Amino acid sequence: AHLKCFVFMYKMERTCSSSVRPAYSKLPRLKGWQPFQPIVRPLPRTIATSSPVVTVTEPSTGPCNHQTDVGSPPVSSSAAPATVPAPAAEPAGQPFPWFSHWYPVAVLSDLDPRRPHATHLLGIPLALWRDAQGQWRAVEDRCPHRLAPLSEGRVEADGSLQCAYHGWQFDGRGACTHIPQLRGDERAQGVACASRRACVRAFPCQQLHGLLWVLPDASEQGWSKAAQEPVPSTAIKELMGGPEAEGWRQTTQWYARDVPNRFDTLVENLIDPSHVPFAHHGVQGRRESEKGTVTKLFEELTAGGFSFDYDPKNPRFPPSRPMFRAPTYIRYGSKFRTLNAYGVPTRPGWSRVYATFTKDTRSNLPLPWFINAIYSFIESTPWLEHLFQRHLVLEGDAYMLHVQERLLLQEKGNWKDSFYMPAPADSSVIAMRRWLDEFGGRVPTCEPDTPMPPQMSKRQVLDRYSQHTQHCSHCKKALRNIEL
Repeated sequence: AHLKCFVFMYKMERTCSSSVRPAYSKLPRLKGWQPFQPIVRPLPRTIATSSPVVTVTEPSTGPCNHQTDVGSPPVSSSAAPATVPAPAAEPAGQPFPWFSHWYPVAVLSDLDPRRPHATHLLGIPLALWRDAQGQWRAVEDRCPHRLAPLSEGRVEADGSLQCAYHGWQFDGRGACTHIPQLRGDERAQGVACASRRACVRAFPCQQLHGLLWVLPDASEQGWSKAAQEPVPSTAIKELMGGPEAEGWRQTTQWYARDVPNRFDTLVENLIDPSHVPFAHHGVQGRRESEKGTVTKLFEELTAGGFSFDYDPKNPRFPPSRPMFRAPTYIRYGSKFRTLNAYGVPTRPGWSRVYATFTKDTRSNLPLPWFINAIYSFIESTPWLEHLFQRHLVLEGDAYMLHVQERLLLQEKGNWKDSFYMPAPADSSVIAMRRWLDEFGGRVPTCEPDTPMPPQMSKRQVLDRYSQHTQHCSHCKKALRNIEL
């Protein structure tokens, strides 16, 4: 039975991956391969049990100095439970401070600490690596020498990042520490490394909830803000310790996937529960279960987000109150199980989704015991959960969203005239679009003058290998195990 599951996964990967992905025969084979036997390993009760601890360093005297440094939060039983800060109220008429918030940029378990990694955030290309002190670092992915991508470089023994093109080295604060071509001339080396032109922009980082977070402001003010406000306003309160976390635990490992959709299209989709029975028929809900879904804005919109009342008119799913907390967090919760999702703008035409579930262990799902047992088994085996649940959900409407947003752009983004939304079920989508208009302003990567990449084929849109598998440590390992 296990072998059949693997063969099915193998066929699904081939079907849903584009023709440009690497051949499976080129993937390294695990030594001593044996037929895989899934082992149920309970997840830790929480990923983060203490508040992030800020490590303040002495200000550097170099050209790339920042006043403070944010370190990774060590787990300490003596630390007081962290609290999620309330979203700051922005002055009326002020644009939303997109570059002053923390954003998840990677799943920590997917990052290889031996090499740098490339990613994007708000249109900024980033190179991520772990230094000799075990701290993850983020710099702009362009060497100031000749603009080569630093993510193609290597991590030196001293923890610095070396550019693969000419060997320039940089520390975690963005300062150039060595230029090989000036060896033997210490004076010239010192002058060149001290120049501001030798610096690369560096951004504050921290670890929380099993994710790596970046605050995309490289200025001294940005680093000071990171030290003063180390807990993201979008942190998951049930994973932060304290009374609100009592009885709650994370039941699935993080799922992350790049999707070929703009940020506004993605969050509009995530905040729309009425599409689920149709776009995800047989995966999450069924078409015939739609009995007149109602969504209604609970409070007035604020810069910090909004929540809405959701009634699916389904006895299996009682009414609930989902929420959007700006700029990225969307939550669908019940007293049994909660979906926590982040939609992050990465580059024009692309976003990244992070998703996990939390559960109140003091309440049981209202399902037969054997159904709960199946859910528990799948959720404790990440590659199975990704394959049979998360992939199928995202692929249910990915291509429709990809085409829809281009048709809307042909109408100059005028959703009020282009969309006809007469049903109460559309209220949450209207609220999301209103928030983007009234508070979001010029969303990075979604500005009107930002060129979009060409429209992709359906096969390219559903290319799960390049969008997920090649980055996911769990799915990569499972795929190698079936390479016979």
